[in-house]
Amino acid sequence: MRSSRASLLASLFCLSSLVSPSAHAAPKALPAKAQKAPEPPPLPPAQARLWIVAPTMTGPWTMRIDNEGAVPLRVPADVRLLRFEIEIEGEKKPVTCELPKALKPSSFPESRALLLGPGQSYVEPFDPRLFCFGKAADALRPGVTLHARLGWDPPKKATKKPPEPPFAAESTEREPTVAPQPQILAPAIVLGESLPPPPPPPPQAANGNTNGTKPADGKPAAPAPIVDERAGRLEITADSFKDVAAPNGVSLTVTAKNAGLRPIFVALRPWMFSFRVDGPYGHTKSCLGDPPRGLPRDAFRTLKPGASTSFTILLHEVCPRGTFPRPGLYRVTTTLNAGETTEGAEAYTAEVSTKTPTLLRLASAPDPFFAEPPKALPAPPPPPADTSASPDAPQSPEATPSPAPAAPSSPAPAQTDK
Repeated sequence: MRSSRASLLASLFCLSSLVSPSAHAAPKALPAKAQKAPEPPPLPPAQARLWIVAPTMTGPWTMRIDNEGAVPLRVPADVRLLRFEIEIEGEKKPVTCELPKALKPSSFPESRALLLGPGQSYVEPFDPRLFCFGKAADALRPGVTLHARLGWDPPKKATKKPPEPPFAAESTEREPTVAPQPQILAPAIVLGESLPPPPPPPPQAANGNTNGTKPADGKPAAPAPIVDERAGRLEITADSFKDVAAPNGVSLTVTAKNAGLRPIFVALRPWMFSFRVDGPYGHTKSCLGDPPRGLPRDAFRTLKPGASTSFTILLHEVCPRGTFPRPGLYRVTTTLNAGETTEGAEAYTAEVSTKTPTLLRLASAPDPFFAEPPKALPAPPPPPADTSASPDAPQSPEATPSPAPAAPSSPAPAQTDK
């Protein structure tokens, strides 16, 4: 009996020795997760700078883009991508001035892509009323603060994904060392006073001489003519601003008013109006009305003081072909030649023009917005070396100063085509 118990214990001992020792060993530690490589530091922004030079309220202004970095940049040399925010004291919201969608490029304008080397610049003049049009033009006043930008809105939310075009400044390197910028901001400027008008001539005395001395020829000067300030007289006004989609839709509403204090007897017809059109790049055209036709007496009317009459005239029917060749801002000056007379009555005759031209903004036309491809201005020369210093003394490196923006010279006056 004892021998059987001993043999059973020996069998159990042998079985326990056959069990894997790993069953009783401590569990192995899990392998540590591989650590992520640190993200590379963000690239510095492209060193493109925007300038706006605004010497007067009504223009012309100048846009200038400078490459102030050491890397060549690709920029859109297109003034149509400008946008302005004008802060007016006492107003809660700024006034936004930008082109309508029909005039603004919907994507990067490839035809206006310009490569600017380090130190190079691009300069383009423009009329601020092309952007501040209609009621927004009232914001162009002294003392307002102007913020300008060129390009497109940046992403609303920050993301780790690479930025997507279009860009206002982008490196030309295959492996860029600077980050592209969707927009370029200009330093804020405060608009100043426009140039004052020339002073009026001194008033003439009764003898036409203000200092009491005799004229050089010794003869007394003729007395100044007396002006009847109450006499009836015509004044004409036209639309201040006009947005037009295409040349065949250009029309103006012109109003002739008796601004005097006495009635006038006059004949007014649409074909008595003529127009002078001044457009981009010195383009000028004249749209002439018809000469007097000898109207009968019943074509005349009495225009009382303060009374007026209006006409809507389609300029594409009056003006020659090619009057509006390209999109942009045009100035249209209207002239009325009221020269009709009739027998048996004293008819009023006069030639009078609008005091201010109509600003017409054309969205589309046969020719492109720009007449020439963009060109980069060369980098300024380095400053002259200081020869007064000792040759053994170490020279302190000085960065080449960026040129101050300057308005381009005005183009030569264009000849008028009639």
